[in-house]
Amino acid sequence: MKREVTELRPTQFAVGMREVAKKVEKIGSMKDKQLEEYLEAHPVPVVISPHKHFYMIDHHHLVRAAWESGIKKVLTKLQADLSHLTNDEYWKVMLQSHWAYLYDQLGNGPHQPLKLPEDVRCLADDPFRSVSWAVRDLGGFDKTTMAFSEFKWAEYFRTKITIEIGDKGFKNAVDHALKLCKSHEAAHLPGYKK
Repeated sequence: MKREVTELRPTQFAVGMREVAKKVEKIGSMKDKQLEEYLEAHPVPVVISPHKHFYMIDHHHLVRAAWESGIKKVLTKLQADLSHLTNDEYWKVMLQSHWAYLYDQLGNGPHQPLKLPEDVRCLADDPFRSVSWAVRDLGGFDKTTMAFSEFKWAEYFRTKITIEIGDKGFKNAVDHALKLCKSHEAAHLPGYKK
């Protein structure tokens, strides 16, 4: 079922805005039919809360890019209807299922779920999440099915590197992060490559 982009509630505090920008660019380059097929191939998984809100548990970058591109609705796929639970039970299930990431763009947390943004327009930019996306894209680590794996890499990079302002600073951070991926210290992270 298609739902309004601003009706979907995030289960995380931040995204990597460079990844969002790349998705906006990709969306902008598509013809109408291509865009329709692309969005249909990437339905947004949602969980219904006790307050009947639709919480997206993946595709935050895509939904933010859709909003920035002027797309009003996206296809959703119901992952679970937890509307019968109490609010506390709901968030317990969400966390146990790895459907929420309660750390902010500075790596602080976990925060209370009630502090999550109401919609994708309020998601903060985590530049280290952008670094982890770029590093994965360049083959620094493998994509995995583990929830929030790019955030785990972002937290690792946050403790090791500084991101200077601008494209050159970002590129330097990515280059440094690519070297850190090979470190034995990173072996515990999802998608680590020997």
